Amino acid sequence: MINDVKVLVTGAGGFIGKDLVERVLTKGWHVKAMIRKPITSSFPKPENLEIVYADMRDASSLRVAMQNVKAIVHLAAAKADEADSEDINVEGAKRLIAECKAAGCYRIVNISSQSAKIRHKGTYARTKNLADRIFHNSGLQVTTLMPSIVYGKEMKGVFGTIVKFAQTLPLIPVLGNGKWISAPIYIEDVSKAIVSCIEHENTIGKIYDLAGPNFITFDDLIDKICEKMGIRRLKLHIPFSVALIIAKFVTKISSQPPITVSNVLGSNQDTNIDINPAQKDFGFDPIDLATGFRIIFENIQKNIDQKSTGDNESKYKLSNRERLKLESVLISKYLIDYSPPKELTERYVKANLVLLGNQDHVMKNPELSFIYRYPFVLPFIDAAAGILSPNSIIRKKILIMSAIIEATPTFSDFFLRRPDPLLKLLIILGWQGLKGVAKTIFGIPIFIWSRRGHL
Repeated sequence: MINDVKVLVTGAGGFIGKDLVERVLTKGWHVKAMIRKPITSSFPKPENLEIVYADMRDASSLRVAMQNVKAIVHLAAAKADEADSEDINVEGAKRLIAECKAAGCYRIVNISSQSAKIRHKGTYARTKNLADRIFHNSGLQVTTLMPSIVYGKEMKGVFGTIVKFAQTLPLIPVLGNGKWISAPIYIEDVSKAIVSCIEHENTIGKIYDLAGPNFITFDDLIDKICEKMGIRRLKLHIPFSVALIIAKFVTKISSQPPITVSNVLGSNQDTNIDINPAQKDFGFDPIDLATGFRIIFENIQKNIDQKSTGDNESKYKLSNRERLKLESVLISKYLIDYSPPKELTERYVKANLVLLGNQDHVMKNPELSFIYRYPFVLPFIDAAAGILSPNSIIRKKILIMSAIIEATPTFSDFFLRRPDPLLKLLIILGWQGLKGVAKTIFGIPIFIWSRRGHL
């Protein structure tokens, strides 16, 4: 690889993408980091980095992103069984190939998934498997990498979900019997492998498993994570058939389901991982799980220590307005999955100052402090507070934001859209009722836990 050759990284704003961009930059290579527009990036801004906005569904944007590019690392994908998974993963692969040929760029490192190898496939696995075949039949110089569970300092993916559950829930839900075997791989090893494949021409035309050297069941992975965190958690095993039925039902009525068919199928089928070809062809040498976990949990412990010695207090050093602005984003995303525009945030700030008064006292509320640390528990604490503490500060704040959103013309389409057919409406109401019950069941222990030391 010559330093003046540009590498395009699709999906550069994702978990692996951000780490990869940083690693490629350290090589002195020129990088085009491709992200979708409203996603913001936190990339450094060296001279050899260019941020480009493009979408796998838009060939013209890909054409612009690919100018003067000689190699591509393809990470962009729809991963949660979205309605446009086919358009992004399969048709997107076709668009990328066509634009590669038009631009004279022939080298692609395609990042797939172990899920693409399973026998019974959901939408994600099926579309990724089909995309892999399209890439390798394209006539381009393609290498495909299939990572197992990827973990890193950023709490993302399966690993991050387990850590968050372990931090906040008294028990951890498991889809299936927990005997699924994976070989977790440290994120920096994934990035190193991608760079190595760009550098080694003998990898062209081949498909490699990427995984750590240690094989482990899902149950054992949960136990090991909890052990490193110094806590014990029970596991709630949801039978495979029940989990599959729930996932199918949820996917039909929700655009952002909490679990998908692909989640259930992918975590209940082994894939016979073999890293020997990668070791032989490009010197793949991943760190073991013990070493990786030591790195990760030293970082987690450092963050915990910072919180216990005053990191939380630093939040209170923010002005009332700054804290309320951050809070408005959390609550708005919870209510309508949308970051509030500036005018809505300002209205929220003013309403809180008028209706709730002294924010220094309010912000030290235990449930609110807990939500600041773990934003994803907001729905559970809200559900539990409705029963245990209807007049709590967090409930008042949610009501304030709800009233502001309903009175904002920008969101009129959200509230005034055409009603769904009666049958679908009844199904949605039934599902929302079940979700409410589930949130309350999980939320009550979380709510009580958030108030520990304040009861």
